[in-house]
Amino acid sequence: MTSGSLLRWSRLLQVAAAVVIALSAVLVLAPGIGGAIFNLVYFRQTGYPVPFPPEADAYIRFSNGVLGAVMTGWMIAVIAIARGPFVEGRPWAWMTVAGSVAGWFLIDTAFSVMLGAWGNVALNTAMVLMFAVPLLATRRHFRGR
Repeated sequence: MTSGSLLRWSRLLQVAAAVVIALSAVLVLAPGIGGAIFNLVYFRQTGYPVPFPPEADAYIRFSNGVLGAVMTGWMIAVIAIARGPFVEGRPWAWMTVAGSVAGWFLIDTAFSVMLGAWGNVALNTAMVLMFAVPLLATRRHFRGR
């Protein structure tokens, strides 16, 4: 694999991470919209299924904001790795991105299955596919080093 093709796959990883950052930013900067999206994922409607007291609503908004911040921080690290060590062909870069995405996917998706949050399982599957395509396409390059 040439450094040019690694660069192209790196750019796809960066685009995937940027999509996650954009969605995460909604949770932080537009919590009403972010909450409506999560309600749609979890409850299949944009509002809560039952009225929540203001304290519960505030806690949910806080939790969603923290989630958005953590996801953003993780994706900033993925972009930094994709731009440098990944393009340089360093095996630890591939393992770090692949391992963190796989770890997130397995834990989050298993938890979602346990809770019956099938909308989140679908969202996770779409997200993991954005990362899986460039990671699987470059796997052989990094294994040979």
